[in-house]
Amino acid sequence: MDEFQCIEKFFKKNGLPVNPLLSNRFFVGVGDDASVFKLDKNFPLVVTTDMLVEGVHFSSEIDPFSLGKKVLAVNLSDLAAMGACPLGFTLGLGLHALNSSWLLAFSRGLFEVSRNYKCELLGGDTIKHKSSSNFFSVTALGYLEGERVLKRNGMKLGDDIWVSGDLGEPITALQLQKESKKLLQPVPKVALGLKIREFATSSIDLSDGLSSDLRHMILASFSENSDEIFVELYFEEMLKCLSQNMVDWFAGKKDNLDLVMLALQSGDEYELCFSAPVNARTKIRDIGNNLNLPLTLIGSVRERSSEKNFHWATNRNDGLVWLKSLTKIFDNIFVEKSGYVHF
Repeated sequence: MDEFQCIEKFFKKNGLPVNPLLSNRFFVGVGDDASVFKLDKNFPLVVTTDMLVEGVHFSSEIDPFSLGKKVLAVNLSDLAAMGACPLGFTLGLGLHALNSSWLLAFSRGLFEVSRNYKCELLGGDTIKHKSSSNFFSVTALGYLEGERVLKRNGMKLGDDIWVSGDLGEPITALQLQKESKKLLQPVPKVALGLKIREFATSSIDLSDGLSSDLRHMILASFSENSDEIFVELYFEEMLKCLSQNMVDWFAGKKDNLDLVMLALQSGDEYELCFSAPVNARTKIRDIGNNLNLPLTLIGSVRERSSEKNFHWATNRNDGLVWLKSLTKIFDNIFVEKSGYVHF
């Protein structure tokens, strides 16, 4: 089987595009030199690219159906963080072998996510290489219904910090070699991004870990005065969003503080962390209920001069993220930057 037979058999589809915004009259998809499409409406576009490399972003033991779902889902999570609707994507595959049964399962997983989120495969490239590691590159396109986009750099002093879903399962599954559907088949929070776009002040998807991703938001939002700002996380609220699997797997081995500190490092979560004004709390809780998605208020954006019981930045810390017990069971704890490091 060569490249063209692979594309024809596993990735070329007949029929209408899965997204009705793609004009049928203009649409050219997989199988030509390039893709052509025209939106029926003049929406702003959002573009994101992610690469996944075997042995770095996924295990060689992952089943191809789950991998097919994951390579697209992680890109859609970026679109969710921007408050964008999925539209289409391109796919680059670097494979060490063309295995029909593997490709069939991979494409089934890929197109399941494609259909569920109305995100059309527009084209891509396939190569066979001599390395033993497979790799994938996806560029996803989304669009905005309206003029407002969620970004990392809108966080305001006094904002609440919220997180979706639960935290800690992916890092625990990797450490203890446990089976984890969340790690293998992440679910992008696209619907949540659309719901919070009109009032949230900043947003990010949790791919590197909360302790790292929060810093991205702080530094982007307060580039001129980050030494005057910190995010205070509430220990008791963090407990509420710990993964039940994490708690069960570590039962009798780690206490609650250890679990929270580990969850703060956990990458591959693909939840949304966002900031919002205090007066949006009722609206956010209603959104969570309507989506059947837990949304937890885990902290707030504070001014350093307002807190006298913190030991501020030293050679060991940047002073940006702290953990506080509302019931005073421990002194304030600095949260180190940790999680996935790209280089």
